[in-house]
Amino acid sequence: MEGIYLYTKKQLRLAELGLLIVTIIWGSGFVVVKSATGSLEPAAIVALRFAIATILMCIVFFPRLKRIDKSCIKAGALAGFLYFLAFYLQTLGAKYTTAGKNAFLTAIYVVLVPFLYWIIQKQRPDLYNVSAAFLCIIGIGLLSLNADFSINQGDAFSLLGGVGFTAQIVATAILTQKQDPILLSVTQFGFATVFAAVTSLLTEPIPTHLAPDTLTYILYLGVFSTMIALLLQTVCQKYVPASKASLIMSLESVFGCICGILFLHEELSGRILAGFALIFGAILLSEVKPAFLRSGFRRLSAPPIHSKKKEGSEP
Repeated sequence: MEGIYLYTKKQLRLAELGLLIVTIIWGSGFVVVKSATGSLEPAAIVALRFAIATILMCIVFFPRLKRIDKSCIKAGALAGFLYFLAFYLQTLGAKYTTAGKNAFLTAIYVVLVPFLYWIIQKQRPDLYNVSAAFLCIIGIGLLSLNADFSINQGDAFSLLGGVGFTAQIVATAILTQKQDPILLSVTQFGFATVFAAVTSLLTEPIPTHLAPDTLTYILYLGVFSTMIALLLQTVCQKYVPASKASLIMSLESVFGCICGILFLHEELSGRILAGFALIFGAILLSEVKPAFLRSGFRRLSAPPIHSKKKEGSEP
C-alpha cells in the first residue's frame, strides 16, 4: 500500500516553494556554466564545483562520515564516475551551444530513464513513456539537426550528457537501496572531483587568465547548484506528492531557457521554440501526465518511505 501525505497546508506550500527554488537554481546553473566556460575548461569547472560541494557535505555531515565502509566507497566510485561523465559532457555542450539548448537536450534523461530501467530491472515502460520518446526524438530533430542532417558538437555533447545522467540516475536509484543516500552523495561527489581533476590535468591547458566573475560562477555552482539544491530537494520531497514534485522539477529546462534569454540574450527561432515545446511535452508526458490521469490534481499518494502518520515540523 502507498502512504498518504498528511502534512499541513503550510508545510506543503513551503516544500513546493523549496522545490521551485531548487528548480530555478538548477535552471540558472546552465547560464552560469555557459559563462564559466569562457575562462575555464569543462573538466576544471566540474572538478572545482564538486570539490566545493564535497568539502561542504563533509562539514555538514561530519558525524556520519565514520559510517562510510568499503561497500559505500565502491558504490560511490561507480556513481561518482557516472556523475562526472554526465556533468563533463553537459559542460562540454554548454561551451559550444546555447544555455537554452543545453538545458533542454540534457533533460532527455527524464524520457530515457524508464527505458534503461527496462533493460536493467525488467520494468517495462508504459505507453506514455513510448509516446514521450517519439515526441522527444522529433523535438531533438527540430532543435539540433541542420539542413544536411548534421548536428552541432555542442548539441551532441548535451545529448550525450543526457544519456550520462540517465545512467547515473538509474545507478543511484539501485545503489541507494543498500546505501545511505547522504553518504553515497558525499562519496560520489568526492570521486567525481577526483575523476574531473585527473581529466583536467591530463587533457586541458592550465588557465593563464581568469575573468573577474569566474570565482563567483564556481562558488555558485558548488554551493547553490550542487550542495544547497541537493539538501533542499532531499528535505522538500518528503512533503510533496511525487507527481507534483515531478511537475515542479520538470520546469528546470524552462528556467534554463528563460535565464539564457534574460542574461545571455539568446535568440529563439520558431523552429527552436517548437523543439523546446515538444521536448518539454515529452518530459511532462513521461513523468507527470499518467499520475494526473489517475488521480487528477488531488494530493497524491507516494512511496511509504516518504509518508508520515502525523503532522510534523516545518520543512
